[in-house]
Amino acid sequence: MCRGSAAPDGMAEDEAAAYDFSMELHRTRRVSDKTYARALQLFGEPGVIDLTGVNGYYSLLAMMMNVARTKADPGRAPPLERFPE
Repeated sequence: MCRGSAAPDGMAEDEAAAYDFSMELHRTRRVSDKTYARALQLFGEPGVIDLTGVNGYYSLLAMMMNVARTKADPGRAPPLERFPE
């Protein structure tokens, strides 16, 4: 398991497997055979593909927000301005 101190408590087995898979993927850019086998057993091949895709998609969103210098609003987010054409 790749869980750090920030891991949520009380996760179900499938939640813990998805968390461990995701954290290992982000930290090492790959997953071990043991982590892959656990995810494969719980989610099947389509589920592992989806889990990998979701991780990639959120990484892409984070990169885009960083490039655009998107700031987090501690309160409510203002409405989006019209995109310049």
